[in-house]
Amino acid sequence: MRLRSHLLRWLLIPLFLLWALGFRIGYQRTLAQADEAYDRTLLGSALAMAESVSVHDGALSVDLPSAALEMLGTRAQDRIFYKVSCLDPAVVVTGYEDLPDPASLPQGEQPQFRNAMHNGEAIRLVALQRPLYEPGFRGPLLIQVGETLAAREALSRRILIDAAAMQLTLIAVAALLIALGVQRGLLPLRRIRDEIKSRDAADLTPIATDEVPREVVPLIDAINTHTQRQRQLNEAHRQFIADASHQLKTPLTVLKAQAAQALAQPDGDAVRAIVREIHDSTDATARVIQQLLSLARSEGGHVIASEPVDLVEIARAASFDLLGQALARQVDLGFEDGGPVVIEGQPLMLRELVSNLVDNAIRYTPQGGHVTASVTREAAGGALLQVLDDGPGIPEAEREKVFDRFYRLADSRADGCGLGLSVVRQIAERHGARIELGSGEGGRGLRFSVRFPAASCSR
Repeated sequence: MRLRSHLLRWLLIPLFLLWALGFRIGYQRTLAQADEAYDRTLLGSALAMAESVSVHDGALSVDLPSAALEMLGTRAQDRIFYKVSCLDPAVVVTGYEDLPDPASLPQGEQPQFRNAMHNGEAIRLVALQRPLYEPGFRGPLLIQVGETLAAREALSRRILIDAAAMQLTLIAVAALLIALGVQRGLLPLRRIRDEIKSRDAADLTPIATDEVPREVVPLIDAINTHTQRQRQLNEAHRQFIADASHQLKTPLTVLKAQAAQALAQPDGDAVRAIVREIHDSTDATARVIQQLLSLARSEGGHVIASEPVDLVEIARAASFDLLGQALARQVDLGFEDGGPVVIEGQPLMLRELVSNLVDNAIRYTPQGGHVTASVTREAAGGALLQVLDDGPGIPEAEREKVFDRFYRLADSRADGCGLGLSVVRQIAERHGARIELGSGEGGRGLRFSVRFPAASCSR
């Protein structure tokens, strides 16, 4: 559906409907005006006849004045009818005896106008009464004058046709102006269309709204919002490819070298030792891939569907999954909670957040150390997730840097690729949470605190 045609239909069709309604109303008003003009002539003729009634030799007579007939005689296409009668005694003085009498007599001096039928033809009649002061006649006189309607209808049609022709001309001009106005009003949209068509396929810059109608600005804003999401998604894809190529190149080269070394070994024990190294390298590479995928999923360009989840259950399950790793490193892993804490979030992402925090604490905690994860409800209504360890901690000067991709402490001996905390930060931001780093009890170790706002918590 074209917007221009849609606008023209909604503007022009109502305009023509209004013209048709105006034509109908105008026709009725024109008939009323024609009746008013012609009724004055009928009344003048009836008054002239009333003045010409007299009594001669005991009989009523009417000397029709020429003026009365001349007033009606100018309309040659109409026929004239009249009747002068006395009501008491009932006698027709002159005129057409078959002219119908009114159903009710005129009141006092007021004339009575009506439409009637005479010999199968529609006529317009005026009737009036005049007192009669003559011996033998108690009166009163009833004077009626009528005419056919041809002249009235002809005048009405002529006036109506002239008015309709003028209105149609004005409507045609208005329709032309409306069409030009609609075309000119759509020019900004056409400029936007041409601008977008001329863009490069990779150009996702926002569309300017300076020269577009205000009614279209919300649409342009919505398109810009969608384009921004697409731009973020593309950027996330490019970043993922860059991260993957940066992080996977070295492990794959190592695996290839180890495989070549294993093939060159004649001794089975040496081959088994190299295969064990390949196994360990494969585990490390799999974890890098898992973290890269988690990082890509947590990028801002992806839409997540939130739902009510119990943060306690998610944190407990994620900690339990890492219990074997903690036992292998001889680290005491514990979990504390104060009852269910329901928040709005994405379960898989929240589980990845907890897993990365606990995994990071286990890797940097020495043998015999302790790692404790906990979830509590804060007094302000928010949720607090904490992971506490008694490892070497992080110097305050580097606490912000550890959230950068691939960043690792200079003296770090733990294995890893430096992506875990980047994943944590992005997932926390997607859930509106705030991350705080602090020292553990007695100034030793590290405490990660993730505070979820009260708006995301359900009661």
